[in-house]
Amino acid sequence: MDLDELARELSVARATGALVDPPSRRHPPFSVEDGYAVGRRLALGRAQVGLKLGFTNTAVWQQLGLDSPFWAPIYDDTVTEARDISLDGLVAPRVEHEIVLGFRRNLQTGSSWADICAAVGWAALGFEIVQCHFPSWNFTPADAIADAGLHGRLVVGDRVEVSPQSAADLAAVEVELRRQDDIVTTGRGANALGGPVDAIEWLLRLPGVDGLRSGDIVTTGTLTAAFPIEVGESWQLAAAGPVPLGNLDVRFHG
Repeated sequence: MDLDELARELSVARATGALVDPPSRRHPPFSVEDGYAVGRRLALGRAQVGLKLGFTNTAVWQQLGLDSPFWAPIYDDTVTEARDISLDGLVAPRVEHEIVLGFRRNLQTGSSWADICAAVGWAALGFEIVQCHFPSWNFTPADAIADAGLHGRLVVGDRVEVSPQSAADLAAVEVELRRQDDIVTTGRGANALGGPVDAIEWLLRLPGVDGLRSGDIVTTGTLTAAFPIEVGESWQLAAAGPVPLGNLDVRFHG
């Protein structure tokens, strides 16, 4: 198995919107470690601004053969605060609604829960637009990690300054997701690994994560299932509860 060749193939697929067969189908056993190795090759030369967490729904870990979430980089050209978002070039995009954190100080691997609360500078609602270069969204966790963690875009809502106490309270935030003003689903901060701070605890224990730096952005995992999106749709996310994260309204175009 040539990991460099797999990385080149996925890089071309991401640049052209092509589909490829999952590496796990062609090169068994294709491990999670192999997926991270391919992902690192895809990241070369790009300006990383933070990380994403994926597979944060513990209910599906057993069927996927997982015992932890995964991580992937996010970049300066995929993170935006715009509200009119192009889907051009994305393959089979879906939207995940998340709580995004920004950090005001460095964190080492294995940092405590209290240290994480103290390091969070702001929180915001977010839409992560994920995509998949494998047919019919059919992949193993290792394949997903290799495909840049399925990351496409991250839309960050209004940033709300948080204290250590309000960082802890993010687990109790309730969110309502609407498409074209019709309710699609609801969720809460605790749905992703117990809450955003707990998610960062997980992140700082994962292999390959060398802590967090002041200014880093982390999107902490979807609060419900991901939903397919299409050009022309508008989606709205509203938060309620102990931390006033407000609303995030986004429209998608081609």
